[in-house]
Amino acid sequence: MMKRLKRLNLAIPKNKWLNRFYQLIFWGWNLTFLALVYVGILPDIGRDLVEAVMAGEIETEFLVTMVALVLVPTLCTIAGAVRLRKQPIELMRLFYGVEAPLVCLLLLRLFVFRELTLGSTLVLGTALVCGIAFCLELFFGYASRNRVLSWLQMGIHTLVSVAGIWVGAVILFYAIPVAAYCLEAFFSFDWIRPLFWSFGNPWVYVQSLLFSILFALSSTLFIAMPSALASFYVYSGLKIGRAFAAQYGKNRAIQVAISVLVAWSILFVSCTKQPQIEVFKKLATLPQSDAERQELLAQSDTIREGLMNAYLAPYRYLSTYERHDLIHYLYQDAFNLPESITWPLQNTYNLLMSAFLYDDRPISVPLGANVSGETEIRPTMNKAKQLYAEFFDIPLQKAERKSIQHALQSTFNVDQAKAGVLNIDAEKVWIQSQEISVKPEGDWAEVELYEVYENQTTQVEEIFYYFSLPDSATITGVWLGDTADRDNRYVFQISPRGAAQKVYNSQVQRARPIDPALLEQVGPHNYRLRAFPIPAQLRSWETQPADRPTHMHLWLTYKVMRQEEGWAMPQLAEKRNAFWTKDTQRIQNGKAIAGNAEDWLPAFITAEGQPSPTAHQVQLSSGYTVSAIPVSDADYAFPSGKRFAVVLDSSRSMTSHQPQVKDTLDWLKQNGFADNRFDNNDADLYVTASAGAQPQRINDIRQFDVQKLTFYGTLQPQQMLQQFAALSEDVAYDGILMVTDEGSYELTKDNEDVAEISAPLWMVHLGGLSAAYDDRTLAAIQKDGGGVATSIPEALQQQATLAAMDESVVSVADGYIWSMEKQTQKPSSQATLEDATPKTATPETTVATEDEFAPLAARQLIRGLSRQMDETDVAQLDAVHAIAKTYKIVSPYSSAIVLVNDEQREALKQAEAEGDRFDRSVEDGDENLTNPLAIPEPGVGILGALGTVAFIIVARRRLK
Repeated sequence: MMKRLKRLNLAIPKNKWLNRFYQLIFWGWNLTFLALVYVGILPDIGRDLVEAVMAGEIETEFLVTMVALVLVPTLCTIAGAVRLRKQPIELMRLFYGVEAPLVCLLLLRLFVFRELTLGSTLVLGTALVCGIAFCLELFFGYASRNRVLSWLQMGIHTLVSVAGIWVGAVILFYAIPVAAYCLEAFFSFDWIRPLFWSFGNPWVYVQSLLFSILFALSSTLFIAMPSALASFYVYSGLKIGRAFAAQYGKNRAIQVAISVLVAWSILFVSCTKQPQIEVFKKLATLPQSDAERQELLAQSDTIREGLMNAYLAPYRYLSTYERHDLIHYLYQDAFNLPESITWPLQNTYNLLMSAFLYDDRPISVPLGANVSGETEIRPTMNKAKQLYAEFFDIPLQKAERKSIQHALQSTFNVDQAKAGVLNIDAEKVWIQSQEISVKPEGDWAEVELYEVYENQTTQVEEIFYYFSLPDSATITGVWLGDTADRDNRYVFQISPRGAAQKVYNSQVQRARPIDPALLEQVGPHNYRLRAFPIPAQLRSWETQPADRPTHMHLWLTYKVMRQEEGWAMPQLAEKRNAFWTKDTQRIQNGKAIAGNAEDWLPAFITAEGQPSPTAHQVQLSSGYTVSAIPVSDADYAFPSGKRFAVVLDSSRSMTSHQPQVKDTLDWLKQNGFADNRFDNNDADLYVTASAGAQPQRINDIRQFDVQKLTFYGTLQPQQMLQQFAALSEDVAYDGILMVTDEGSYELTKDNEDVAEISAPLWMVHLGGLSAAYDDRTLAAIQKDGGGVATSIPEALQQQATLAAMDESVVSVADGYIWSMEKQTQKPSSQATLEDATPKTATPETTVATEDEFAPLAARQLIRGLSRQMDETDVAQLDAVHAIAKTYKIVSPYSSAIVLVNDEQREALKQAEAEGDRFDRSVEDGDENLTNPLAIPEPGVGILGALGTVAFIIVARRRLK
């Protein structure tokens, strides 16, 4: 048997000149490559390269791949010298069958292939396994003595032949035009100029000469690669197939080959099926019944997979079917062929590369219910984002942060300087120290928060906080600094909210980072703080001590009333980029405290002594007197004989709050709101609906079963109010209670109209308050004395307590009754927005000076004026902004912005003069990801990456 197997080895003709040519190819390319790397490059830049890697200035993936690119030729050269030195044809098999494919695969993985799909993983994995099998066959031959290995070898080598033909065919599409380009470049003799220019420097001349030889050899060998690789792999497959047939029989060999091909084909079809096609068809038409909605909800995992495949297509695929025209372009450019020839070539290439191409071809879908005909939609990135938000009721980037970040890590993509939702809970900027100082002034205090930030990345970054303060607290300032020197810090100014946002966003860019900060009020007691740029960490080539800022210092101050627990601290709702650890230095009122890796700030700072609420009265320069009187238990009330509208949010995110919705409705039933009697209290239920369904008005809450409600789709407060207004039929309600969850502020549309309502609007957030509101929803809440709460009883008590007070009362908040009075009253027939019904202070009232209590009073004055204000009238907005500017406080209409140079100040001056200075956009936090499909061909990426490494090394040397 062994003699028969030996006879199967194909005889190789002993042509002396051909054998020398084979050896010249193998040793010529490898020795030139090794000489260039080990003699021309590594001795020159090796040390700097290692130091840059240790400093984290070069990507780890780039480093690992570059090391592998050096090791593969090195190991192949050693193997050729030790085992195959006298076997020229085997050297060629090693070069074209193992070394060249591995080098190409490493380059493609680094610069072309990004996040792999099942299909691309299968194809590349098969190619890698076939390469290993080919290598083993090259060195060890057929495993005739081991039954398991011989069967395994037969199965894999069935794929080896197919893989060789496929890879050869793919490379052939490029090899033909590359041959034309090489001939044109050679006869242009432009390659002589670099050699001539470097002739004066022997060392540079040697490096240039080696590189030129390597490039010429690589180009020539690449042209021959399709035929060489295909023939060697087919030969290897036939060799193993004949050996297996000789040992186990021809029929058994055929059975194994057919079984492997069929199994792999089935696996290929199942792995390369792209899920977005069916998902887009499912979501193209709106479900018309609860049964259809529940059927879609049951397929949530499949829908998520399809939408994510469409959204991440630029990171998972080389290109799209319709955009991939490189072959068409190459053959037109190289040979000036007509489109009748180039497009069939392109289509053939696309068929071979189908596992790596995203199917973006139009999908035909029905027009909709009761409508005949079809329309077409494309499974694009933006359409996937839209459908995801509509189905899952949350922004795609916010919900799928980990998946998107994983895809970004597979590329050289750099995210935006602006902290978007992808940066939620990201740990890029470390809070090195945090200091809280409280300066008590009786029953109120001024609090200062001082933080120092240290960037952990090599890019400038933005920090971003959503936080809340007590209802009556007033923010009085924010400052930035490069050092802890308070005398040299950058001072804030109060600006119209739209103008401030416009100028700040224009400055948040990495190209020319200049320090701005922006502090805004984005809810009844919600705030948003952003600061940029946190200086990048020092590079290894930068001098020590640094000649540029290395930290950012931020100060924030606010005034707050004392509560039973002490002095309230900002409560974090969301953070982006900033993080802290137990090593963060924490100081409270000059004393160091133990580090805390969990909480940003404590809920309260303990106050000394017993609470002693005091009545206050402040005469503001705007012509109003604002009073704050301690509230007693007797002042709190509960509604009686009132009628309320309960607006229920039926969007998908409410599914997790279904038990709380049931408890809320049960409470209404148990407390007389569902008995249809108006002599106590009564409530009507409005069940909102997303697109495709109809909202309902239910007069008898007892007839509604929340367990049967299908929470589906997405809804925003503006849409729910519009549905309520359409169904209410002008019924007069004493209050509107919108039962919802934390919501998705980022999904709110700019300038969407809010229905006119004539009753206080209370947002009842089950599970936690919202981080922010768009300006129109905020205006609807502030109008007529509405607010936010986490339960219906809380909202009812706040509204009833306020309604029982004099009309001059603005709010009952944080243990005080706040009221405002116009000092010079006009007759009631001449009353205007600036007028308010007077309220006389009690005899115990303390009249405070403007410098002490005035900011707290001014906040309440703005709140009171906003109830009667027309927010479309810029003059009225200017009036309340003037109050905020006078007392240097942040309000829903006025933001604090820190600017550092005259250019920024001029930009703000121009923005403040524009008619849209109060028009603030919704900050959706959506990051504009770099589209890798739009990046030039891999060669440009390779040059860019190598250029980055070169820049780092040159910079280090200059400093040395």
